Amino acid sequence: MFFNEGWMIMAQFACTTCGKTAPLDVREYCCTCGGLYRLDFTPPKFDLNLIDKTQFNIFRYRAFMPLENDLWEGITMGEGMTATIPYNKDLYLKLDYAMPTLSFKDRGAAVLIWLCKTIGIKKVLQDSSGNAGNSVAAYCARAGIECEIFVPKSTSPKKIKMIESHGAKVIVFNGTRDETANSCRKKALDEGIYYANPLALH
Repeated sequence: MFFNEGWMIMAQFACTTCGKTAPLDVREYCCTCGGLYRLDFTPPKFDLNLIDKTQFNIFRYRAFMPLENDLWEGITMGEGMTATIPYNKDLYLKLDYAMPTLSFKDRGAAVLIWLCKTIGIKKVLQDSSGNAGNSVAAYCARAGIECEIFVPKSTSPKKIKMIESHGAKVIVFNGTRDETANSCRKKALDEGIYYANPLALH
C-alpha cells in the first residue's frame, strides 16, 4: 500500500506475464515486458456490516474496494442498485438501462475514475465502440478530468454524440475495432497519457 496526499491505497498491480509488481499510481497500462496488469488485492471477507447502507450507489460496497478515501463522493452519479424483476420462476432480469448513462459499464467507470482522481490524473484516453466511452466520458466530466475517446469508423453517430455531450473529444479512427485500440494505446504510451480502459487491467 502507499499514501498519496493523505489517501490510502491498499493494493498494487502485478504483471500477468512476468509477475513484476507496480503501484496503483503507475501511468503505463502495461509492464515493461509487455504483459498486462492485474489487480493484486484481497478484499475483506464479505460482511453485511461493512456495507454502507446510507448510500444508494456502488460505493456502499467501498469497504471491499482497494481505495480508502472520500473522493468517490464527487464522482458517484447513483450507479448500481438497479431494479431486479422476475422473468419466470427461475430467471430474474437486472434493469441496468436505468444506470446514469444507460449502461452497466457505469459501475466499472465510476471506480476507475475514482482511482484516476485519487492518483492525480488530469487527462485520460480510452478506446471504445460506444457504451464504455460514453460512461468514462460522463464520469470524467463529473470528476473534472479531461477525456479523449477513440472510436472505430463503424461507431453509431448517436453514440459519438452521446460521448461528445459530456465534453469529451472523440477521435473517429479509420480502422477496425482492434486497430482503433492499438492506435489509442500507442498515443497513450507516446504522449504519457493515462489509458483509462478497464479491459487493460485484469
